[in-house]
Amino acid sequence: MAGTLPPIFPVSETDHSGFVAVAAYTLLSLTVVTVFARLFTRWYIAKVIQPDDILLAGATGLAFLQTVFVQLAIDHGLGKKMSVVSSSDLSSFDKYAYTMQILLLASVTCSKLSIALLARSLTVDGYMLRGTQGLMAIIALWAMSSIPTLAIQCSLPRPWDPTGQCLNREALAGYIGAVNILTDAALVLLPCIVLHKVQISRWKRFRIMAMLATRLLVCVVTGVQIHYVNVAINSSDRTWASINSTIWNQIMMNFSIITTAIPSLGRLIVEMQPSLNAFAITERHGFSGDKYAISSLSGHFSRNHAMNDDLGTRSSVHGPLQSSKDGSESMQELVGDSIQQNMITKTVDFEIH
Repeated sequence: MAGTLPPIFPVSETDHSGFVAVAAYTLLSLTVVTVFARLFTRWYIAKVIQPDDILLAGATGLAFLQTVFVQLAIDHGLGKKMSVVSSSDLSSFDKYAYTMQILLLASVTCSKLSIALLARSLTVDGYMLRGTQGLMAIIALWAMSSIPTLAIQCSLPRPWDPTGQCLNREALAGYIGAVNILTDAALVLLPCIVLHKVQISRWKRFRIMAMLATRLLVCVVTGVQIHYVNVAINSSDRTWASINSTIWNQIMMNFSIITTAIPSLGRLIVEMQPSLNAFAITERHGFSGDKYAISSLSGHFSRNHAMNDDLGTRSSVHGPLQSSKDGSESMQELVGDSIQQNMITKTVDFEIH
């Protein structure tokens, strides 16, 4: 038909690379939108960037780079019958597929550490802190053992060439996938244990647990991914057999990032983090400038709630003092332990110069 543009991702009997491209770009787009919403929400509510935000952004950046290598692999044979792929393209495909695996694992590691840091920020309980720190250590050890092993999975100087002498790649994929599933399950369980000790309403607890439980989808996806990775490893037509394994790799990686971002999309998690439950005396009011307003990072205090005391008098402020100096300035950050009970827990002197 005149004026009809050719398809962006053509599909034929010997070329199904379009399916891989559509899956990769669709999933990456969802990830970028979700992570942007999460980071914007955190900044809008708390006006602070935490280490878990940095790790989440890093995981997204690595996912973007990994998707670039997926496209390069597509350009050099991924999704095509190996019989129609030239030897030079096949060599390039092996290099790009090798790089894809390493970047995928690095991205997943960052997303796991991000959600683990978020879980750690929800509690000050010693046992729970040690539990989350132990889980983070396990994730780090898993990454430090898996990524270098992937990097030397086949004999040097061509570690990307699966036709050379290689390690038991099926066993390696099984180890990586099994620990991936176990750590993801732990990343759901530990925060839920923490939530049982937090004094919040049942409805809030249920909502947060439901958001955290979305990570169990990653466990299911990882199980399917392991199956298709093993199929690709044992296939004699690796460019064609890599279609399903690559698609499920992309699903697993992007779901891991998305389910890390989901719990902090709203105010609930932010309001529960002790390190963010702070407010400051920042705004001067009144004709004589002798009144100040409390502004809260988590929104528990209205910005138009003013301190009506005269200069030099003692002001009672909700929340224990985080840092105090003699001769304090007009801004004083405080952390609230008992925000919901609306009680006075600390008396602070403010000197206005």
